[in-house]
Amino acid sequence: MVVVVLWCIRIGSPAQDSNEGDEGDALGPSLPWYAESPHWVVGQEFSAVQGAPFIGSTECLYCHPDRKAGYLKTAHARTLIADDTALEQQGCEACHGAGGAHAVLRSRGAIFAFDWQEPMYTSTICLRCHTWLTTREEWRHVPHARGGLKCTTCHDPHVPADHEQRFMLRQNEEQLCLSCHDAVGHEFSRFSSHPVQIEASLSPGPRAIHCTDCHDVHSGQGRGMLAEARVQDLCLRCHMEKGGPFRFVHMATEEGIGEGCLTCHKPHGSDSPWLGVADGRDMCITCHTDREQHNPGVTCWTAGCHSMIHGSNASPLFFK
Repeated sequence: MVVVVLWCIRIGSPAQDSNEGDEGDALGPSLPWYAESPHWVVGQEFSAVQGAPFIGSTECLYCHPDRKAGYLKTAHARTLIADDTALEQQGCEACHGAGGAHAVLRSRGAIFAFDWQEPMYTSTICLRCHTWLTTREEWRHVPHARGGLKCTTCHDPHVPADHEQRFMLRQNEEQLCLSCHDAVGHEFSRFSSHPVQIEASLSPGPRAIHCTDCHDVHSGQGRGMLAEARVQDLCLRCHMEKGGPFRFVHMATEEGIGEGCLTCHKPHGSDSPWLGVADGRDMCITCHTDREQHNPGVTCWTAGCHSMIHGSNASPLFFK
């Protein structure tokens, strides 16, 4: 059964409506409408047209049948069966605003069309529900937001829950990241690299990691949008054996003195073994310039000498 919503509105500006007098009252509720220009002020009711009623997703999908099959299988559609969910956070209207004016006017200006919205408005709409992910204030300072990205740049809110990509992503996670960060993609193709799946057809094996294992794309700030404030804390999530505690710590691994793990390693890929910033002893001589002629021709940590290069409990010179 189709429910027909009859709702009389009169199109005009707020100023014109306030001066119409009795004639305006006879025509029905007088609502400010902004024609083909999206309008939403944070803090006002969630509607592109002030005072527009919520009509429910059934009415939306009646006119948009192409969205029905996929949308009803999404995580977003679960709000339709949640009894404790407020009307403005249910179904289609949770993202697009109250649909009453749009249903009558058949205008994209009477609904929140995401491709018309400024990036910050789009993200604000998403963060009405996804408060656990980040806050509006935090997102404003994230490099992705400052670069003009929208939530919908990476996510498709209409894809079903059984879609091959997790988190409603538009592509494989690594392909999506590398579509912008193409220079990083070249680093993953070098001789030594972290096992990241840069192409869908190439499997990096069971130890594969994702970009988001190291980067927080929604709230990570500073250089690299890292998921931890300190680089070594991030690396030690996987490489716990390198973290000690040691009685004698290699100072280069301490941030503030060196650059933590990045003093010696490139995080994405390198032409040197073990993600090194240089080959063999050249990496050590970058800091230890006075040892350039010390046992030339051998690698410092494989010649039987400084084998405990990350730290030692026995020797300040990192002998075994």
